[in-house]
Amino acid sequence: MSGAALLIAAWIFLGAELGLKDSLALGSLHIAPSFMYCLLTFVAMFTPRPRPTWTAIFLGLLMDLTFRVPLGDGLGTATIIGPYALSYVLSVQLITALRGVVIKRNPLTMGFLAMLGSIVCSVVLMGIYSIRLAFGDSISFGTPPSQELLARVGSAAYTGVLGSLIALALFPLAPLMGMQVQQRKGR
Repeated sequence: MSGAALLIAAWIFLGAELGLKDSLALGSLHIAPSFMYCLLTFVAMFTPRPRPTWTAIFLGLLMDLTFRVPLGDGLGTATIIGPYALSYVLSVQLITALRGVVIKRNPLTMGFLAMLGSIVCSVVLMGIYSIRLAFGDSISFGTPPSQELLARVGSAAYTGVLGSLIALALFPLAPLMGMQVQQRKGR
């Protein structure tokens, strides 16, 4: 994948993340899909190592810079660098481990891997925030961490559905991005 294509795709998917995520949210738990994680899943499926790891760090830092962590006692919000980057890196390891045993050309595969990776990402993310809470940080999501994790797992399932739909658009665009989606035929 070319660096310019990744930057353009990251810009488009970050815009969708910031602009469409709230309008696609379901229910009072705010279950919403992650466009950025769908892009990360696509990159992790079709690029050689270590590109998925570096992409996870890059996209995770973008998410860290745009996600405002709510603080308790009316203190407003804060930007914390690192939780998304770390959770993206750890979750992309699962995708790169599984990509050799799945049918890459199937859009449902991208949805499935996006869902699994997003679940791992959510567990790591809420683990980081729970550790910060245990050390007296003033992070407050308005719900207990277990309920927030449940909402994020629901969002992971929604991300899987979105990933399957986005795959229908990304697979044909892959050659323009410098990726080879089609597997080689041979024995």
